[in-house]
Amino acid sequence: MQERPTQARLRIHFLVIGTTAAGLASAIALRRAGHRVTVLDVEDQIANTWGENGCIIPPSMSKLLLRWLPEEHVRELSVCSRAMLMTKFESEEVLGLHSWLEELFRDAGGNILYMHYADVRQLLFDSALSYGATIRPQARITSVMFGADGRPSVRLASGEAIEADVVVGTDGPESVLRRHIAGADVKETALGMSLFSIPVPRTAMEGVPELRPLLERTTSHSWLGSARGAVGHIAGVRPEYALQVYVPAAGTEAYWGKRVTPAQILEAMGGCEPRLKKLVELSAGGRCVPLTEPPELETWVHPGGRLILIGDAAHPFPQQRGSVNGLAASVCDAAALGGLFRHLHHAGQVEPFLHALEAIRREPVRKLLETDLESYAAIAMPPGAAHELRYRMMKEKHAAGVEALVGSEPDDVVAAHWEKEKDMYAYDAEDHAAEWWNDWGLLQERAMRQACVVCERVPICEIVTQSIVVL
Repeated sequence: MQERPTQARLRIHFLVIGTTAAGLASAIALRRAGHRVTVLDVEDQIANTWGENGCIIPPSMSKLLLRWLPEEHVRELSVCSRAMLMTKFESEEVLGLHSWLEELFRDAGGNILYMHYADVRQLLFDSALSYGATIRPQARITSVMFGADGRPSVRLASGEAIEADVVVGTDGPESVLRRHIAGADVKETALGMSLFSIPVPRTAMEGVPELRPLLERTTSHSWLGSARGAVGHIAGVRPEYALQVYVPAAGTEAYWGKRVTPAQILEAMGGCEPRLKKLVELSAGGRCVPLTEPPELETWVHPGGRLILIGDAAHPFPQQRGSVNGLAASVCDAAALGGLFRHLHHAGQVEPFLHALEAIRREPVRKLLETDLESYAAIAMPPGAAHELRYRMMKEKHAAGVEALVGSEPDDVVAAHWEKEKDMYAYDAEDHAAEWWNDWGLLQERAMRQACVVCERVPICEIVTQSIVVL
């Protein structure tokens, strides 16, 4: 259900670079806070390389979509997840099934949704326009400047200069703005794995009896193997099945950043269960990228003060083109940005709010990144004692009728990983921004000895009547 938020008393102009999920969500969140927003439609690196496949939306993101947008628009483009089936990569042996409890989604305030990346982006694009954001198409930035008054501006390839009160960079790890803050020598750490993203036509799958169970709309499938693995689910309401395959990087380097054929994918996969092989054979191929761990930037905020990076420009995820947590982290950054700037009532708050955004979002992003790295290790665990222990524990639980992700044993890495991820589902980025304002923002205002401010102590997810407080 759409909620009407508190709007800022001082309304300023934000220039958002990139029609990425982070950029479009920023436009929505900032317009909801009452600010003027211009979005420059520079190249979306994610859409260009990964926009043909599906994605999973966790509750931390779906709750924001349902809060910001008409519910029917979200529902008509998504399918709710209700279970995950885990199978061996090398055979059809079932390792476990886990069904999500309704209590999980009720407590989290959102659902796990299957969607197509292109639908997510279009939904955010249309919503940003409906909220009143201006989107400038085909803009190419050549430089960033700061005026004598500290206000930033960008120069386009056309020669036009666009000035704003704040510039928000969201256009990915190769963006001009990221280089402006982080420099050009930011190196990523190779994780030793490659990822193939493979859309498979659902109509072709329907003609193969053994593949029909994979088309169960509410169930995702994980194949756990020795240094190899795969994840599959329907791509929302699109006619594709989204398959992602993880393999050792050795021997796949020539494929990185390119389209690859089914034969090339199967060669990299090695021995696998028949259904996986058939899925790849039914596809037209896919794309391959290396999995890398990005470095953590020292700062997201430019020393000039009014330029900030968020989303993939600030913290690209290893699997940013299909990562559950990477997409959610980007949208949560945007939600927190809007949540802070709804409390803007004088110009002296602008730079503290930008630094506050970085402060409150760094740790949640770090935890999500850690969860992603653990997920890759769990799906494609190297052979050895830990690998065999995982199989044994999962099979014992499945034989006993116990849910696959339930467990209290310290060696149960699958259950331990799920507990971490489940805790993150309840995270609410707008609540986090409200908590910062209540706990620190008002204190900073008192320290600045403002004569009188509007005290907007906002309970979590509630909009209350404003009261005037004399400080």
